[in-house]
Amino acid sequence: TLVTHPKQKSITCNDISTLMLELPHREIGGKLTPWDEVHGMSTLCKVKGVKFHCDGARIFEASAGYGHETLAQTAGPFDSIYISFYKGVGAVSGAMLLGNSAFIAEARVWLRRFGGNLYSVMPYAVSSWDGFRKNCVDNVFVERRRKLARVIDILNVDNDVQSIVQFDPPVPQCSMIHGYLKASLDDCKRALLTVEQSTGIRVLTRLSKINDDASSFGCRFEWSIGTSNVLIGDEDFVLGWQEFSRVLDGIVSGR
Repeated sequence: TLVTHPKQKSITCNDISTLMLELPHREIGGKLTPWDEVHGMSTLCKVKGVKFHCDGARIFEASAGYGHETLAQTAGPFDSIYISFYKGVGAVSGAMLLGNSAFIAEARVWLRRFGGNLYSVMPYAVSSWDGFRKNCVDNVFVERRRKLARVIDILNVDNDVQSIVQFDPPVPQCSMIHGYLKASLDDCKRALLTVEQSTGIRVLTRLSKINDDASSFGCRFEWSIGTSNVLIGDEDFVLGWQEFSRVLDGIVSGR
């Protein structure tokens, strides 16, 4: 069933050429569409003659989250896939579009029409191959997800930490999670700086203000485990968060 905005005209599958699905869903904390639903979408697309495209910028993370043995298993339901090389793969930049031969041949034409044909992609190719060989083997993305899950599991039972933050989802589905802090952006930044100066631990790097006066949360963040912070000990993450919660509580209660 297709549901549209009341002010928009009704549409049917006959009006749609392509269905696009992001895996994982970055804007909701790295959640994954249930795999049986992905297969259901793929089956419906085939029946209706609709192409099924995956925005798989982080498809390696998604594959690890689903517990798939190979990336081909994750790619199977889709007609085409976009993969980013500069995110979890760790390259300088670059991406790849995958599909059948006819689709890629036509995509090359449109790449040139849109001015995307660089004089040379060698620097990006070298960096991408290096990142692939280092990070896309030996369950690297599985271990990143497990590490984040271990740390979040500890933080979820720490009353002091839980008094200042809510993680979404509560249990990471891949090596990414979102969090919502129960204090203003300025207070959180002040507390983070204090913790970094006293312990040498940078708990978070980017915070975004929540512009909703009715919300109990003042700011939000995205937390991913990547090529660098995967080397940090679990205990250091926990210590940083415990200190952050203590300092932030002092700032807020001191008013």
